[in-house]
Amino acid sequence: MPASFTGKTDEDLFELLMPAIRRVEPHAYENGVRMQHSLRLLSDAFHSYPSVFAEEVSIYGSRSLETLVEALFRDGSRHSVLLPTKVAVGKGLVIARINTYGFLLKICDSSQALAEYYPVLQHQWEFLIFSLLIENVYQTIVESIDRYTAAQRRLAAIDLLHLWEHRSDRNVPDYAPVILDLWRVRKRVAPVFGTMLGTRELLRISSLLESTWYTFLQEYGDDTETIQSLEEFIFGLSYEQISRIRAEMDEQEITAVDRDDLVRLFGYSALGAEIENADPREMYRFYQRRAQEVGRRIVSGCPGPKRTLEEILLVYLLHRNSQETTGATLAHSAP
Repeated sequence: MPASFTGKTDEDLFELLMPAIRRVEPHAYENGVRMQHSLRLLSDAFHSYPSVFAEEVSIYGSRSLETLVEALFRDGSRHSVLLPTKVAVGKGLVIARINTYGFLLKICDSSQALAEYYPVLQHQWEFLIFSLLIENVYQTIVESIDRYTAAQRRLAAIDLLHLWEHRSDRNVPDYAPVILDLWRVRKRVAPVFGTMLGTRELLRISSLLESTWYTFLQEYGDDTETIQSLEEFIFGLSYEQISRIRAEMDEQEITAVDRDDLVRLFGYSALGAEIENADPREMYRFYQRRAQEVGRRIVSGCPGPKRTLEEILLVYLLHRNSQETTGATLAHSAP
């Protein structure tokens, strides 16, 4: 990423990029100007609404951080009409930014004269989509009454409110980049099915991540649900598909499988889109597919992981961060 682009806002990037597009792709420039104007209007609207954390007293009752958390506990986080308007406007802003960056990337990818802008646009595009994805993971934790304590759900709810408050900034909890990096790395690792052990892919993923990932694996790597969720993440297949492949391997006494075997067993739909391509939206679809399978298993009581890898990892990070915060507070208050 060019140093001159580091830390740039949408407006900064437009100021750098649009003159270049005007010279190279004048027709695309007109569309870009319209999208820039629309983004500015959405951003202004987003910032015009009161802070999610603002305390408010009116004839309709009072609103505070605690009443918002209570509302999330009671009604969930997906009922837009029950949440502050800023939340809905903010989500619209994120989606508009995602579509705008996708458009700009297509323009830059089609012209060598604009190639220098591609890396920073791709990085911003990934961040926006992955931040939308991490929002879904937080929502799942908040709404999982039977799996988590009120304290765990409250931690997730507070972080979720911070994400809603700072839609237009790169303001995510300081540990969330661990998950963002995990998704980025997964996009670079194509599964090699072979023995279905996933060791090669796990080693490659681990080599590209920071020490937090190793700590997580040390603490949770022997947990059955974590192993199952990790296998789904590595291979891009459901627990049920992986189980069937292994049963076939045992029955036929073979030690390795390839993509042709997957097509024979499940059809071409089993391979899905290549999530290691440049489009991070495939990673979003990949997560949604696994989350839907998790929901089906919870309802039906079928075997297999009841949480995605992202959910397990985020709960671990929430817990670790809570412990570190508590420890720092105690140390600060010690005589």
